Order: sequence, then C-alpha cells, then structure tokens
Amino acid sequence: MGVTGALVTLDRLRRQSPTGLVSLTRRMAGSAIDNSRQSLESLARAIEDRTHSMEHLESNSGPGDLASIPVADCWRLLDSKTVGRLVYVARAGVPDVVPVNFIIDGHDLLIRSAPGPKLQAAERRERVAFEVDEIDEAGHHGWSVIVSGVAEIVPPEKACERAVPLPWANGPRRHTIRIRTGRISGRTLG
Repeated sequence: MGVTGALVTLDRLRRQSPTGLVSLTRRMAGSAIDNSRQSLESLARAIEDRTHSMEHLESNSGPGDLASIPVADCWRLLDSKTVGRLVYVARAGVPDVVPVNFIIDGHDLLIRSAPGPKLQAAERRERVAFEVDEIDEAGHHGWSVIVSGVAEIVPPEKACERAVPLPWANGPRRHTIRIRTGRISGRTLG
C-alpha cells in the first residue's frame, strides 16, 4: 500500500462511528487470532511430522525406511566415488549445482576448476554443500552423503605439492578449490 492508499484508509477510519471502529477492531483482532491459531496448528503438525521422521530414521526396519550413516562410513562412501555435486551461490544470490570430479584430502575435498562462478564462490570463501550418492531406482534404495563447509582457493604452489582430481571435462582447469568440511552426514534408504 502506497502513501495514497494509506491516506485513503486513514480518511475512512476518521469517518467511522465509534461503534463501527469497535466492530472493525474486533474483526481485525479475530483475524489475528485466527492467523495465530492456524500458525500454531501448522507448527504443531510440522513438529509431529519431524518427530515421526526422526524415529523412523533411527529404526530403519525395512524397505522405504531412512537410516543415518555413521560419520566414518560417510567418509568411506565418499572415498568410493570420484564424481559429486557441488552446490554454491553463483551470481546475484542464485544457487547452482554442478557435477564435479573430486578427491579427498584429509577431511577436505579438492576440486579442479576453470575461471567462472565456482571459482568466484571460492574466492569469496562461500559456504557450500557437496553431495555424493548411489541410487537404485528400480530397487528403490540407495544412499546419499552431504558435506557442508567453506570453499577456498588452494594457492598454485600448494596445489602442486599434492594429488589433484583429474577432471573429465575438456579444457584448462588450472585452479584447485578446497572445501573445508564443517559437517558431514549421510542417509540410506531401503
């Protein structure tokens, strides 16, 4: 509502009788109470759903059940793959997801990159996520591991001292990005 709309509304309120103002106030209060009640009910349903999901996450008793993967197993599964998906914020705050080759270096991940938005995110030391999975669509089971951390550029002289991932894509990928792991978690399905 612009200034003109606010002035029109204020003028209408001035012309209301005291009884009309009381009625309007009651309607507005009733709407606020209804909105609050709906919000609380929605929150209660969300908490109940989350609690139910967490109970099933720990039980994993059969097909379709999710289970947490212990951290050591998450690292083992990450180490079994060479391609994952990097999630970062590109231009103008827009998230992007790209498949990349990677290797594990201690508890960090290393990725090769050409100049572009991935490298710019690392220059800004953005928080990123990285996901690796294995899915059996026919059998409806699989696993997923997610790492979150901070991306940074590895100085060229340091990148030459250690192994670096070999990209599948053609073209020069002279820059190395390190994801300093802040959190790792995984889930299995089925």
